[in-house]
Amino acid sequence: MSPSLYGYVLKVSREQQIRLGLLTLLVFPLSLMPLELQRRIVNYAVAHSAVEQLLALGGLYLAVLLLQSGLKFLRDAYIHRIAEGVTRLLRRKIIRREPLDGGIDEGTKQAILSAESEKVGGFVAESISLPMLQAGTVLSIAAYMLIIEPLVGLVAIVFLAPSVIAVGLAQPVLNRLSRSKITVVRTLSGSVLRDSRNDAAKAADSDALVEQIYDLRLRFVNLKVATKSFNQLVTGLGLLSILLVGGWLAIQDRTEIGIIVAFMSGYERMTSPVRDLLNFYRRLSTMRVQYGLVADAFA
Repeated sequence: MSPSLYGYVLKVSREQQIRLGLLTLLVFPLSLMPLELQRRIVNYAVAHSAVEQLLALGGLYLAVLLLQSGLKFLRDAYIHRIAEGVTRLLRRKIIRREPLDGGIDEGTKQAILSAESEKVGGFVAESISLPMLQAGTVLSIAAYMLIIEPLVGLVAIVFLAPSVIAVGLAQPVLNRLSRSKITVVRTLSGSVLRDSRNDAAKAADSDALVEQIYDLRLRFVNLKVATKSFNQLVTGLGLLSILLVGGWLAIQDRTEIGIIVAFMSGYERMTSPVRDLLNFYRRLSTMRVQYGLVADAFA
C-alpha cells in the first residue's frame, strides 16, 4: 500500500476521480442560480405584481432544482460505487494474506475486514470531489454576495471564521483520541481471539480494555458535540447579523428586500458546505491516522 493516504487514493481510483471531478464541476455552479432567482422574484415579479414574470421565474427555478437534484443523484451514486469498490479491494487483500504474513494478527485482520476497510473506502470516494464541491459552492456564493451587496456579504463571511478556528483547535485532540481508540479496539479483538482462558483474569483484562474504550469514546464525542453546538450558535448569529445589517440598509433605501431574502438563503447554503468542509477536515485527520494503521498492517 502507498505510504501516503492520497497516494493510495490516486493509485486505486485515479480514473474514477477524474470522472467524478468533471461531474462535480457541473453541480456547484447551479447553487448560485436559486439565489439570483429569489432576488429577481421578490424585487421584480412580486414588487411589480408581474404574474407572468413570476410564473416564468418560478418555472426556471423548478428546472434548476430538478437539474441540480439529478446531477447530485448521479454524483452520489458514483461516490458509493467507488467506496464499495475500494472496500472490496481491501477485504480481498486482507483475506488473501496468510495468518502470519506481514505480521498481521487475527485481531487486526478482523478489525480491517469489518469496519476499517469501509471507512477507508468511503473516504477514498469523497477525498477529492467533496472538498472540490463544497469549496466551489462557498467561494461562488461568497463572491456573489460581495458583488451584489459588499457590506452584508462581508458580515456573512466574517461569521464563518469562528467555526473554522474552533475546529482547528479541537481536531488535534480528536486525532489523538481516535488513534488511541483504534489501538485499544485492536488490542481487545486480538486478546479475545488469542486468549483461550476462561477465568477471572481474562475477564478482568477484557473489562479494563472495554472501560478504556468507553472513556476514549466519551471524551471524543463530548468534544465533537461541543464543537458542533458552538458552530450552530455562530450560524444563528450570522443569520441575525445579515437580517439586522440588511434591514438597516433597506430602511435607509440603500439595498433591496430581495437582496436580504437571497442573502439569508445564501448564508444558509454557504454554512452547510462550510460544515461539510470542516467535517471533511476532521475525517481527513482521523483517516490519516486510520490509514496509517492499516498500511502498517500490510507493511
